[in-house]
Amino acid sequence: MKKMISNLVKENIKSLIPYEVKECETVAKLDANENNNVDYLLNQKIAKALMELKVNQYPDTDCCELRRILGKQLRLSPQQLLIGCGSDQIILMILQAFIGAGDKILIHTPTFGMYKISTQIVGGSTIEVPLGEDFTFDYYNFVKVMKKEAPKVVFLTNPNNPTGGVIPREQIIRIIEHANGIVVIDEAYVEFYGETVLDLVNYYPNLIVLRTLSKGYGLAGARVGYGVASKELMGILYKVKPPYNIGSLSQVAAKVCLENKEMLDRVIKEIIIERDKMADVLSDIPDIKVYKSHGNFLLCKVGKAKEVYQHLADHKVLVRYFGEEGPLKGCIRITIGTKEENQLVVKLLMEALGVTKEIAV
Repeated sequence: MKKMISNLVKENIKSLIPYEVKECETVAKLDANENNNVDYLLNQKIAKALMELKVNQYPDTDCCELRRILGKQLRLSPQQLLIGCGSDQIILMILQAFIGAGDKILIHTPTFGMYKISTQIVGGSTIEVPLGEDFTFDYYNFVKVMKKEAPKVVFLTNPNNPTGGVIPREQIIRIIEHANGIVVIDEAYVEFYGETVLDLVNYYPNLIVLRTLSKGYGLAGARVGYGVASKELMGILYKVKPPYNIGSLSQVAAKVCLENKEMLDRVIKEIIIERDKMADVLSDIPDIKVYKSHGNFLLCKVGKAKEVYQHLADHKVLVRYFGEEGPLKGCIRITIGTKEENQLVVKLLMEALGVTKEIAV
């Protein structure tokens, strides 16, 4: 029976390496770029809003009210917006609409793993262009490969996960203009960067911008992301959107989140200050190289990275460890948490690396 089932599986799925998520008891969970600074901040408001919800009824299939609120805040038509179960689902929708067997996407690497995984699921192939020195974007090489390979979809993550680097606006514009396919700019961490190309969707019909409420706005548990594009492009994506893809509870949580945007924006500013302070502190620790980040995390190359990661895990502090192979070998990614969590990380890193000098946190 097992062999029969195995024979039924598509070949592109057999070789698929799934996206891994670590689950364990922690005192500081700093591996998934969540916003720990808004823990419980909106819970009472969300709970009150949920009391008026009719959970026996199917949710608003197109998230009309949520799109209206977002459209007003972003100065866009609701018809230019699509809500997804996290931006991951919208990535898959884009690929379902445009990528089939033998079609190509183009990405820079390292970057968010779901572009490649989702492309393999739909039967396409991924062309990867390595980032340059210190994980900076290699514009000229990227455009050269794009012109040669003619991908149907290009994904650019800005700021990039897991490196924290950014792509200048003028380079993004030139890539959009040179591309013969769809260009997707993933702005999952835009709140920590401050610069966007959202305004360009009204000028470039092949552009899609992705956003999420999971990172800056601390709504990872509700799984709400959104895409922005021209009305014509959205008309295509709505053809592959599943009905009722966002539950009523998540829609309510997202509305409360957006209605309290000013409160959350203050928290985001505090995280940016703490990120830059944390980068300075970690740079003073021997055997740690900190890469410039515009997200709510820091990528660090660490001596004895595996032992350091294990030391943190032994003390129930979870960070992202990238192993000892590939471009991220010897690297860990640390989410910027609360001040207490950040102080604990620095203390444990120093212990693991045998650093005895005092460093102000």
